[in-house]
Order: sequence, then C-alpha cells, then structure tokens
Amino acid sequence: MAESLESFKSFIGKSETATDVVTASTMVKFAATLGLPDPPLDKGAAIPPGWYGGLFPASHRPDKMRADGQASGGGIVPPIPLPRRRIGGTRVSFHEPLRIGDEVSRKTEIADLQIDDGPAGAQVTIIERNSMSTSRGLCVVEERDMVMLSEARADAAPKTAPKVPASAQWHQVIEPNPPLLFRFSAIRFNSHRIHYDRDYVTKVEKLPGLVVQSSLISQLLMEMCRRELPAKRMTHFEFQNLRSVYDTGGKFSLNGTPNPDGGAAALWALDGQGNIAMTATAKFAS
Repeated sequence: MAESLESFKSFIGKSETATDVVTASTMVKFAATLGLPDPPLDKGAAIPPGWYGGLFPASHRPDKMRADGQASGGGIVPPIPLPRRRIGGTRVSFHEPLRIGDEVSRKTEIADLQIDDGPAGAQVTIIERNSMSTSRGLCVVEERDMVMLSEARADAAPKTAPKVPASAQWHQVIEPNPPLLFRFSAIRFNSHRIHYDRDYVTKVEKLPGLVVQSSLISQLLMEMCRRELPAKRMTHFEFQNLRSVYDTGGKFSLNGTPNPDGGAAALWALDGQGNIAMTATAKFAS
C-alpha cells in the first residue's frame, strides 16, 4: 500500500481560507462544558487560550461523511483510505489574544504528510497548520498531527510510555462522563463517533468505551495553568498523545509542575490505571 499512499503527498502545500466571528455565546458554552465561570463577555474582551476551538466548524455534508463520522475528503484534506483516525499531537503559538467580536481569518494548509507502512500496518500522519489572524495581525498558529491508521495498526499495543514523574505540584481528578464528552464535541462540531456513539466505538472499532477527546484533555491542562498561574500569559502550548483515555476506565488525572522561574510548566495526564496518556508543555511570557 505504501506506493499508493505516496501519491497523497501531492496534497502537501495545498491551502484554503475561511472566516468566522468570535461570539460571547461560544464562550458561554465553553465555560458551561468545562464547569468554569463565564469569562468577560463584553465586546473586545480577550478569550482564554484554546477556546478558539469553537470557531470554524467542520462543513462537510452528510454525503461526504465516513462511517466514523469524519469527513471522507474534499477540499485540501487527502482522502486517505485508512479506517481509523486519531490526533497524535498539537503545537500552538499564541501571538495575540483573540477577542469577542473579532472577525477571524484562518488559513489552513497541509504542511507535511508522513507515511509509515511497516509490518504492524499502515499509518499516515497529516500535519495541518492553521494560522488565525484579525485586523490586528497574526493571533494563533496551530499545528495538528492527524493520524490515519489501518485496523492492524490501530489495534497494536501502545508504545512504551515515559515513566510517571515522581510528584506533581498541581493535581486534579476528572470524571469522563458522556455528557462532558458530548458537549465538548458539540462545541467544536466534532462528529467523530468514537466520542459519543457507544455502539459504534465498542462494536465497530472494538474499543472498551467512549474515547475522551485529546483536545478536551489538553484544554483541561491549559485550564490548570490558568488557575495555578493566573497572572501569566500563555505563549505556547504543545501536547503529545500517548494512549487513549476511555470513559469506562475510571477517573483520569491532570498533573503539572512549573519551572522554578515560572516561565514554563511540564504537564501530563494519567488514565484511570495510572498510565501516562498525554504529556504537554506550556510556556508563558516573562
């Protein structure tokens, strides 16, 4: 299959643009879903890091949808013929806060496409870069690693994760219940069925339960930083997904330790069995 997958490298460099507006109602939905007080909602108020996820909803129509609820292709997204999709990691730079009332322009481009077709099965990683700007200039640049997997590769055991750090200065326990997962998917207009359709995820993908969104876990880690370092402005956040967290696996935990100078923080999430599911780093303005 490697030779046929190579043809999709022609999508590298393709781009498209879109426009959306930051609204107070979207911020209210984020706050309600995450169990947080409403942020300032006046026009011109800065929105919290990561809450841009409610902008630019996916626009694929039902006839352009795969069995898993994701887009089957079209536009700049290559129609990779692999049945399983996951997010491998994300890197975000915050240049200027987005503000309520902003008209935001987004340029989406395929920055790279990497193919790994070995004995364990095929994997294609699409690196998608989203650059969001307003009349004030560049505000947010996000790079996402969208991982496409064969069934054999998806069923393979997770790679050995790094050791759990000895201690954390920050700690929070989260119960991954279905309403939380559903509401978070709804805000982001994410129709991937692994997050809300228990019959599909257990009977078709053969997973033990609903998959907690990596974007939800990473957002909760960002919220931990905001709570623990309220005077700091986040300038960069990145995470690496190491294993899935399921709603049937018990409560998971968020953990973090800031650098002594307060310029960065090491963050990680543990699943219900104490395995590292995600590692992350946040950086802050001095």
